[in-house]
Amino acid sequence: MKQLYEILEEIGNAIAEKFVPGYSLANTYKAVMYAFAYVAIQRTGSKYELLKPLEQRTPPPLLAAAKRELVGLLHVLLENIDSLLATERPVLAEDANLEYVTEMVRHEIGSVNYVLVYDCMSIIEQLIVSAFLKAKGARSVFLSRIFLNPIGLTRFVTQQLCSTGCRATLLGVAQYIASKLNASLYRKYSYVDEKVHEVGLLGVDEFVDKVPIDKVAREVLEKAYNGRTLVFSDHGYDLVSSPEGYLYVVHGLKQPSISGGTPLLFLSRITSFMGAWVGDS
Repeated sequence: MKQLYEILEEIGNAIAEKFVPGYSLANTYKAVMYAFAYVAIQRTGSKYELLKPLEQRTPPPLLAAAKRELVGLLHVLLENIDSLLATERPVLAEDANLEYVTEMVRHEIGSVNYVLVYDCMSIIEQLIVSAFLKAKGARSVFLSRIFLNPIGLTRFVTQQLCSTGCRATLLGVAQYIASKLNASLYRKYSYVDEKVHEVGLLGVDEFVDKVPIDKVAREVLEKAYNGRTLVFSDHGYDLVSSPEGYLYVVHGLKQPSISGGTPLLFLSRITSFMGAWVGDS
């Protein structure tokens, strides 16, 4: 089986070539979310009626392209994620240890100019941003090192800062990573997390409408034009089927979920590092 970063690169390339050139980033985001939800439903044997709200907000050609170009790749991706999350290992060993993972990232990417940490950004948003960067001629690469967050909450990461001299906040995490990678600037953004809490329970269709994905992508592109940039998140979010028959997003989900919801996709427990730059910077 391919490694996670190789699959992400393949999916990102497909989105950059088949989706971004002809459609808005907002509609591309809906189509990619639809593909993830479609595969999650296939894997769990849930009802396809759950996809109706997303289908109604996405241009039909994009829906067809999502099934044709992405579904097969996403099955491989989610099988890979399942394997990583099922691995028996101590909670703070290797991929769940911020210090260890940051050191491995330093060995892989070296020094960077900027560190951007996005609260609750899942692999889905990272793929959209990566595809946008590639379509604009920037370099965008998923690093081989991943970070596991077993509880899908920010505190799992921030509590690891106790002996670092950095404040136990997500901005402190950005500062810590920046100090290890010699970055001159670090930032923390909460766009995705805010929308998970504001509209996530209303349905995934409302969620994708509200996340300012174009703003996020252009933010990363701007930094990439000015220097080598590292993008990271503390955790993603989970896709859940409600008893009322709709899909919603939440993070830190426990099984069995609250209110009788059925978890279809766990993305809150894993996140990837992405490097971005223009030219030889």
